Amino acid sequence: MSNLQIITSNIKKGGVGKTTIIYNLAYYLQKIKHQRVLLADFDESMNLTNRFILPSEQGSKIRLENQVSRFFSGEQFPVPLQVDEGIALIAGDAKLSAWLKDIQEGRQRNYLLSWYYSNKEVLEKHYDYILFDTHNDHSIITDNVLAVSDKVLAIADVDSDSMGKLTEEQEHIDLLKKMVANPMTGESFVSARVLKIGNKIEAEAARNPKGTHATKDHRLFVQAFQSLMQSDESFLGFFWDRGPLAKAKTESRSMFHLKTDPRYNKKSNQLFYEASEQLFERIVQC
Repeated sequence: MSNLQIITSNIKKGGVGKTTIIYNLAYYLQKIKHQRVLLADFDESMNLTNRFILPSEQGSKIRLENQVSRFFSGEQFPVPLQVDEGIALIAGDAKLSAWLKDIQEGRQRNYLLSWYYSNKEVLEKHYDYILFDTHNDHSIITDNVLAVSDKVLAIADVDSDSMGKLTEEQEHIDLLKKMVANPMTGESFVSARVLKIGNKIEAEAARNPKGTHATKDHRLFVQAFQSLMQSDESFLGFFWDRGPLAKAKTESRSMFHLKTDPRYNKKSNQLFYEASEQLFERIVQC
């Protein structure tokens, strides 16, 4: 029996850190869990692709056959690029939305499901995890990705509408389960579980949400999130802001690379690493 898991980050809100979490989850799986990972970048910003291949080098390193748009072309399925030991990438495409019209007009709407079931044995042989990064929307392209996922990471930052976006993501997945179903049996092809995660939380608020050293909004967010974690198992926890996670983004390295760098493995960062790894483990095990 296969243990292959497909995990997607999605929320209908930009700037919450979806790409950063997926990128670091890939390296948690590779470096800590010793798993083989396939990544696919469905965000037109191509932020995930840029983490592995500099924009100035993409013209010579990425071919059409290596991009996610190949899923929707009616040709052969995309060919992943090996970007690190144990990590492969299907690169993004800045013009991905150009395929929306063709898909909406009915040319086989569930491409990702077709790809997965057509290549299931090969995928299970070569990878332990598939991670998808998406655009912050619920377009038909994003729905393709959600439909094939086992888990969807809905990520909220400290904002007035963040909790509402988590609810919206759950409602959208529930609707998708009804829409993408076997017409004969009514059984849904969609089995994704929505896992809610907070991000960009001030360290002081994370350590002591009832203290007075952190911003009030962050303290209230943590208190509300922790309360929901007690009553709803889909609320897993939250990542801290700044620190090594922010440095990982600016240096295009994962936090697990920085953990062994003398500049970033100081005692003050140990709680950050411990809390982050515990949350990544909850994502994997949930």
